[in-house]
Amino acid sequence: MLLPVPETKYQDYLEILPKVLNDLQNNKGCWSHRSGHPYLNAYVCDYNTPPEIMVQLAVLLPVREYIKWSGQECGMEKEIMDGLPAFYDEKLDTVMRWLPSEEDMLDKSEEQKTPLVMDSWYLHHPLLNLARLAQDGDEQAKELLIPSADYAIKVAHHFKYQWPVFYKMDTLEVVKAETKEGEGSEKDVAGLYAHVMLQIWELTGDDKYFKEAEKAARTLTQYGFDVFYQANNTMFSAKAMILLYKQTKKERYRDLAYLFLANIFKNVALWDRNYGFSKNLPTFFALFPLNDAPYTAVYEEQEAYAGAHDLFAYADGLDILPSVNLLLAEFIKHTVNRAAFYYPPMLPKEMLADEVKTGEVDPNLWIALEDIHDGWEPSGSVGQEVYGAGLAFGIIPRQYLKLSGTNMLLFIDYPVIQAKEKGKAIRFKVLGSDQLTCRLCIVSAEGEPLSAFKIAVQNKADQEMIDQAGKDMTEFMIHGDQEVTISLK
Repeated sequence: MLLPVPETKYQDYLEILPKVLNDLQNNKGCWSHRSGHPYLNAYVCDYNTPPEIMVQLAVLLPVREYIKWSGQECGMEKEIMDGLPAFYDEKLDTVMRWLPSEEDMLDKSEEQKTPLVMDSWYLHHPLLNLARLAQDGDEQAKELLIPSADYAIKVAHHFKYQWPVFYKMDTLEVVKAETKEGEGSEKDVAGLYAHVMLQIWELTGDDKYFKEAEKAARTLTQYGFDVFYQANNTMFSAKAMILLYKQTKKERYRDLAYLFLANIFKNVALWDRNYGFSKNLPTFFALFPLNDAPYTAVYEEQEAYAGAHDLFAYADGLDILPSVNLLLAEFIKHTVNRAAFYYPPMLPKEMLADEVKTGEVDPNLWIALEDIHDGWEPSGSVGQEVYGAGLAFGIIPRQYLKLSGTNMLLFIDYPVIQAKEKGKAIRFKVLGSDQLTCRLCIVSAEGEPLSAFKIAVQNKADQEMIDQAGKDMTEFMIHGDQEVTISLK
């Protein structure tokens, strides 16, 4: 509360998304054709690496969220879904990281670019997204998920819930035990595993999965303030602990959730890089993907952002620390403010790196860069990240609310819950802290004049400001932690 916090601006994701969708679907650099089927590349023009299931699902899930929100069909969804069964290995009874039919493309330049070598978190992340699909009623996803989950349980038991960095999928031989000597392995994988087990428990009602989640959670108490391996997985771990607390009321799970969130917040940049290439870009509250990452990364940030929203939904009705509400809501607000600047067309061309590790960077393509570096360093040196393409698709359903039968959309950059329509009105609860403010915008979905509307809020000072603003105002700063009603006149 003592920090100088920069102001945010409304970023028009409604204008950005059609450009992203067009480039993602139609730019040939985003796709490869393997074994008779199109698959998303990990990076633009990365044709030397076989398709990865994580990449397909990391894009598919936000795209499906947007389809559900907008009611618009998207042919890309079916193409990705149709390609998923080919990742299943009948011998091991699990989905694989790399497309099995194309494993001979792996050049062994890195440990994981070797057939049958698995990076521990990579096994569980696709299961998390398959579980989301299955919970949404997709039978194909369920058929891939359940046997793969049983394989994951076998691996967890073998390693006693302390996974190495890399291992062989057939023999479970350890290929690389630690991230660095003496620093341990991917410690937050146990939390990610617990998350997956809880999803399958919710899907099936089988208590064996709930028990697995609790067993994994008990191993996480040993790491303290050093559990963070990868930002999105640490956020998933926090979500899992909140759900365990909600089900069991055991305080240790809520404490673990706080611990994981503390690990996340010690890995953020709580300053604005107003120098060098970042001089005119928002950078406040950026989340680093790894403990030692020299840049912020779109994939990890977008998933941590979505995970923060989910955590709020899980925690609805629970007694949660005020600081958790404050910090998570501010992280969401500043992520929405910053994230548009992962797209190269939003950046000055001189900011883009000349040399790229993987594929190519097209400054005119609406596919996000993986990496935004310090203000003195060029960005995009890792590549233009296709698996981060879900960014805008994930933001719009979470920050925009519809009012049925109108051309109006409501944008709010804090998280909201309990949104309900009644007649010509919508009511919702704004989360966050009443000590800080968020942006509420009334925007036209079709560029037409807005209908006359009325805003009612609980905060008396906010209501007075709204009443004084006049009928032409469509953007307001209101405090968090209050109910809002917007109705047509």
